Amino acid sequence: MNRHKAAVIFLLLLVGARPAVALERANLLFYLPFEGSITPSIAGGRSGSVDTPIKFEKGAEQDVELVPGLRGTGMRARPDLSFEYLTRESFSLREGTIAFWMKPVGWSGLGHGRNFLSVRSDTIGLNFYIYPGQLYYYINGPGRYYLINTAEDGNQHDPFKDGEWTFLVGTFQPGEQSFYVNGHFMKSMTEGLLEPEFSSKGIVYIRAGDQVLDEIMIFDRALTAMEIKAIYKANAP
Repeated sequence: MNRHKAAVIFLLLLVGARPAVALERANLLFYLPFEGSITPSIAGGRSGSVDTPIKFEKGAEQDVELVPGLRGTGMRARPDLSFEYLTRESFSLREGTIAFWMKPVGWSGLGHGRNFLSVRSDTIGLNFYIYPGQLYYYINGPGRYYLINTAEDGNQHDPFKDGEWTFLVGTFQPGEQSFYVNGHFMKSMTEGLLEPEFSSKGIVYIRAGDQVLDEIMIFDRALTAMEIKAIYKANAP
């Protein structure tokens, strides 16, 4: 059994062992482990060799640097490299979860903001964004944006440390959008939302910067806080 199948099965068996959690393998529509390549292991819910169009904005495939990841290898995003996966079939129409691991490289003393991973729907973007002292799930659309960052317990500190892995999750469903860091619920928004719809476009955009990304996952529904915590615990280094 290859690494990506073993990892996904282990993750889902562990989550499924909790009676109150109903996460199933079929809920995982996109899985990108960067194990030896930048090709997804699952896209559109299909396993195996997946032919997903990849469009480079900066650099080219030969510029991709695979480095030690959370498990196996991950992908080092650099200032001269950014690309996107054209994978509309990996999104359900109006509900889902974006989850991934990232490790900053050389971010100590960062004096500016950085958007390091985005998902684009027909009309709006769902972005993960860092600014010194703040971490955001950033939603933007034509002429408007808002930020989801303040934790229910008032914790707004920057969780990133150079060389350490962080698990980030954003969920969306009609009437609610939520943000989690390392399995910890940060905040939900339920009013004045810009809501994505993936009827004609679905893009996973890896932004230029200095970070290592690994285990990017898209689920077909908004996972519960218990499910997200279980996934974090199953994979935490």
